[in-house]
Amino acid sequence: MNKNIKKDFSRPLDVIIVEDNQVDARILESMLMDPPAIAKTLKIANTLSSAIKILEENEIEIAILDLNLPDSKGVETIVEISNRFPKLTIVINTGAYEDELGLEALSLGAQDFLLKGKYNSYVLNKILRYCLERKRSEIELKQAYETLKETQSQLIQSEKMKVVGGLASGVAHEVKNPLATILYGVTYLIDQVKLDDDNYNLVLKNIREATDRANVIITGLLDFSTLNKFNKVEYDIVDVVEKSLLLVNYQIDKNIINVVKDYENNLAPLLIDVIRIEQVLVNILLNAIVSMDKSGRVLIKIYSSVISKNKKELPASDKDNFIAGQKVVIVEIDDVGNGIPDDEINNIFDPFYTSRRGIGGVGLGLSVSKNILENHGASIVIKNKVDAGVIAKLIFKT
Repeated sequence: MNKNIKKDFSRPLDVIIVEDNQVDARILESMLMDPPAIAKTLKIANTLSSAIKILEENEIEIAILDLNLPDSKGVETIVEISNRFPKLTIVINTGAYEDELGLEALSLGAQDFLLKGKYNSYVLNKILRYCLERKRSEIELKQAYETLKETQSQLIQSEKMKVVGGLASGVAHEVKNPLATILYGVTYLIDQVKLDDDNYNLVLKNIREATDRANVIITGLLDFSTLNKFNKVEYDIVDVVEKSLLLVNYQIDKNIINVVKDYENNLAPLLIDVIRIEQVLVNILLNAIVSMDKSGRVLIKIYSSVISKNKKELPASDKDNFIAGQKVVIVEIDDVGNGIPDDEINNIFDPFYTSRRGIGGVGLGLSVSKNILENHGASIVIKNKVDAGVIAKLIFKT
């Protein structure tokens, strides 16, 4: 609702009076509109519902608000207004002996309060200007706080990546070779030593499966230590998606998943490491498949777009990496699965975070995928849908 506020004491304001007492409303109107006019735009509402309608349809900077209206009483009035219009500057206009109510309103989003009959046009003008400036400072402070939190989160994530990457090489050399020896040995026993003993065969089978599982973990760790090694070529993203689908075709058939495709024609080629992007796509596709019961549906959309002015389609951490109006290609993978718990969705890119550890999840897939995309100057957004399931968006610069 707030515009860029020009610090000019004489600048006419856009104001709404929310007051059911006609006399009080008329007094305020006179103060605001009599020359020299304080208000450029003045709207008057006598109920909360009519005030909300006016605020939705007009650019209003300041609301002079009576808390006791026919359809809303007391602090509920300011809570409703401030929640719906968080950038609106609110000044409470209270009756005599309502100082405590006015003070309470300050803690709920109001910038100041007036006592009816205790101010004139000059005082009103000065208070409105002060409240506008105070609201502007409050918004800037909140934005600075959010930026600080996001920066802190990025630094923590960056340090996690460095720690995991540093460990990866050492773990690989110390563990991978002995692991290969174990795998070779157990494979030899399975192929060469034939015993009619179910327990013997089961133990060997379990050893091989455990060794394979350990190898998967080591391979995942190695992805962190080699994320600076890319072989980028210009490639059609549709072909990459199709190759990725072939790699998970067994899981698709096994789970009877209906894959729906919606590809835009003649998309610009992307400068990518094909193997790495396949790795990202396979990981997201497998996540979608295992999140659904059999006979589920995955919708894959590939289309061109441009980054909007406010970059709302990007996560906060990637907004500085894209320019408003920049051309992009977006790959959407949309499933109808169980979704991600709301209290866990902010952790999905953390190394070793997984909700499927009990069924073999390692927790490296999405963190590796995010790093691969960052090394491509691309972005990934994963959100729960309103109805059911998850939508993942990969956003590539063209």
